[in-house]
Amino acid sequence: MSSRPPLPRVRAGAVVAGLLAVGAALVPGVAGHDAAVLLCVAQLVAVAVLWSGASQGDRGEFAVWRWWGAAVAVLSTGPVVSLVSGVQSISLVGVCALASTPLMYQALVRWNRFRTYVSDPGDWLNGVSAVLAITAAGLIGQSWSGFLPAGWPSWQVQLWLAIFAALVIVLGTAATVAGVGGLSRDPRMWTVMAALLGLIVLSCTLRGDADDALHGQAGWTLACLVIAWASTRPKRSVPVAATSQAPAVGALIVLALAVAALAADGHQQSWAATLYACGAVLGISVRVVHLVRELAHLAESRQQAVTDELTGTGNRRALLRELDVLVGEGRAAALLLFDVDHFKEVNDRHGHHAGDDLLRRIVATAGRVLPADALLTRIGGDEFAVLLPGRDEEQAAGVGRAVHEAVVREVEIGLSVGVRSIAAGGVDPDRLLRQADTAMYSAKTAGGGVSVYDSAVDARLRDRAGLADDLRVLLTGGGERMRREVVVHYQPQVDVASGRVVGVEALVRWQHPVRGLLPPGRFLDLVEELGLVDQLTVHVLDRAVADAAGWRHDGLPLRISVNLSASTLQHPDLLALVDGVLARSGLAAGRLVLEVTETTLMADPDLALAVTHGLTRRGVQLSIDDYGTGYSSLAYLTDLPATELKLDRAFTVRVLGEARTAEIVEATVALAHRLGLRVVAEGVEDEATRVVLGGLGVDESQGYLHARPLPPAEFGRWLAAVPCPGRIAGPDGGGSFRPRSVPR
Repeated sequence: MSSRPPLPRVRAGAVVAGLLAVGAALVPGVAGHDAAVLLCVAQLVAVAVLWSGASQGDRGEFAVWRWWGAAVAVLSTGPVVSLVSGVQSISLVGVCALASTPLMYQALVRWNRFRTYVSDPGDWLNGVSAVLAITAAGLIGQSWSGFLPAGWPSWQVQLWLAIFAALVIVLGTAATVAGVGGLSRDPRMWTVMAALLGLIVLSCTLRGDADDALHGQAGWTLACLVIAWASTRPKRSVPVAATSQAPAVGALIVLALAVAALAADGHQQSWAATLYACGAVLGISVRVVHLVRELAHLAESRQQAVTDELTGTGNRRALLRELDVLVGEGRAAALLLFDVDHFKEVNDRHGHHAGDDLLRRIVATAGRVLPADALLTRIGGDEFAVLLPGRDEEQAAGVGRAVHEAVVREVEIGLSVGVRSIAAGGVDPDRLLRQADTAMYSAKTAGGGVSVYDSAVDARLRDRAGLADDLRVLLTGGGERMRREVVVHYQPQVDVASGRVVGVEALVRWQHPVRGLLPPGRFLDLVEELGLVDQLTVHVLDRAVADAAGWRHDGLPLRISVNLSASTLQHPDLLALVDGVLARSGLAAGRLVLEVTETTLMADPDLALAVTHGLTRRGVQLSIDDYGTGYSSLAYLTDLPATELKLDRAFTVRVLGEARTAEIVEATVALAHRLGLRVVAEGVEDEATRVVLGGLGVDESQGYLHARPLPPAEFGRWLAAVPCPGRIAGPDGGGSFRPRSVPR
C-alpha cells in the first residue's frame, strides 16, 4: 500500500508553504530581489494548487477552479516581471490585477452555471458596464473631493478606480452567486469573499510608492493563496442553476448608476467620466433590451405551455394549475370530462385533417354553451375537460347535458361526458381527474351521454384494474408462481348409454393469493384485453396433457379437452407448440381434443381451416364448442375436420320443458352423426335431462350431475369410484368414435 498522502492534503500543504513565502517576503531587511523571488514562488504555488483542483476535483466545478487558476496566472506576471527587471512598480501590480479580475468574474458566474461550458454574454455586459459606471462615479467623486493623491496622473487615477470598481463588482458577484446559487452555506464561498474584501481594503490603503508596490504584490499573492486554500476544501452544498431575476435587477441598478453619473457630470464636464458613463449606459442598455426580449419570449413560452396548439384551449397543465388554485383556496368546483364517440373512425375514414377540424368545431360549439367562468381544456387526443368553479354536482350535470346536446345537434357526433364535483376543501387534483374519467367511462359503456361519478362503479373499476395488474405480472413472469397460481380443474365427460367416463375437459382457475380461487369468468376477458392468451393457453395445455398422460399410465386412457381462443388458433407456431407438448408428455395425439367455438372459427375461416387440418393430420381431435350459440353458416361443418360437436347448455337446460328445443337437439344430433361426429351435451345437472338427451341420440354428457370441476388430486379420487374407462378405449388407444346409430 502506498504511503503517499492524499492529494487534498498535499495541495493544502503547498498553500501553507506559499503563505510562509509571503511572510518571508515581508520580513524587514529582506532584499527586494529576494522578496520578488518569494512572491513569485508563492504565486506559482497558488496557480498549481488551483489547476490541480480543477483537474482532480468535482467535475461540476472544473471550470470554476480552472478560471481561478487562470486569474492567478495572469496576476503572477507582475512578480515575474519585477523579478526580471528588478523594479517594483505599483502600476505593474495594478495592470496585472485589473487584467485578472475578468477571469475571477468568469469563475464566479460559472459557480452556479456549472452545467454549461460557456457563460452568458449578458453576464459580461453586466460586469463591464458596472465597472464603467463605478469608475465614472469615482472620477466625479475625485473631481469633487480629491480623495486620491494629487500627484497621480490621470491614467493612474483611472487605473486605480477601475481596479477598485472591478473588485467591488467581483465581490458583489460572489455575494449574488452565494444567494441565488444556493451557496450561502458553503464555507469556500465565504473564504473567497473574505479574500476579495481584503483586496478592496488593501487597494484603499495604497498610495503608489515602492513599498506600496511590494505590499500590493504581497496582498494579492496572499489573497490568491487563500482562494487556493478554499479549492482544497470539500464541497458542502450543490449549486443551483442561475435565474434571470438577479441579472435583471443588477442590470437596472447599473443603468440607474450610469445615468446618475452622467447627470452629475453635467457641471464638471469631465470627458473621462462622461466616456465611462456613456460606455456603461450603452452596454447596460443592450443588456436591458436583451432581457426585455427574453422576458417577452418567456411570457410567450409560458402561454404556449398552457395552451393546446390545435384548438387554442388550455391544456392539461393549465387544468392542473387551476385545479391546484381552487383546491388551495378551498373553493367548491365541478369537473366535466368528455371525449368524442367513434373519433377514431373519423380519422380512419376521412383523414387526420378532418379529425382536427372536428375537434375545433366541438370546441367552438361547447364554448357557446359553457358559462363565462368555465375553463375548457384539451387534455388528450379527443378528450376534453371543463372546470366549473362554484358548481355542485347537479349544476355541473346540467352543463354537461347542454354541451352534449349542442355537440350532437350542431356537430352531429356523440359525446361521453363524465361529471365529478368537489366540495369546499377540495380533493387531490389527480384523484378528481381519475374519478371524472371513471364517470366518463361509465357513460361510454352505456353508449354515450352524461354520467355522474358513482363510487360503487369506481370501486369495481379499480378492483378490475388491480386484478389486471396482478394478472399481467403473473402471466409475463411465468416460473413457479404461475405453476402455483394458474391451476387446472377437470370435469368428466360420461358416455350416456354405459355411464362410463370417456373424457375430461380441462378448465382453468386462478388461485389468487389474496382473493382466493377465481373462476374463468373473473379473469379470462382480462387475459384477452392484455393480449396474454397465448401464455395462458400454453400453460394449461402443458398441465392438462401431462395429467392425461399420468392417467393413461395408471390405466385410465381418457381423452383430454382443452379450449383454444381465436388468437391462439391464429398463432403461427400453434402446430409446433402442440407437437412439443405431446412429445414431452408421451400422450397419444388422438387423446388430445382441442375445442374451438363457432365465433373463433369464423374470425378467419381460411386460416382456421388450414390450421385445423394441420392438427387433425397429426391425429389431434377437433371439437366445435358452444354449438348453436353463434350466427355462422352450417357450411363450415362440411369443410372442417371436426370429430366432436358440443351442445351449449342453453339447449340442454330447456330440452325437458320445450318440445321445440328437443326437436332442434334431435335434428342437430342426427346431422352430427351423419357427418361422423360425436355429440357432447354440456350443463347436464339432473338424471331426467340425461335420460331425455340419451333418447335424442346424444352420445356423451358433461355437467354437475356427474361432478363439478375438480382439482387433479380430487379428480383422481373421483375416478377411482366410477366405472373404469379403460374398457371403452378404442382399438387404436386414441378414443375413436363410432356413432351408435344413424337416423334414417
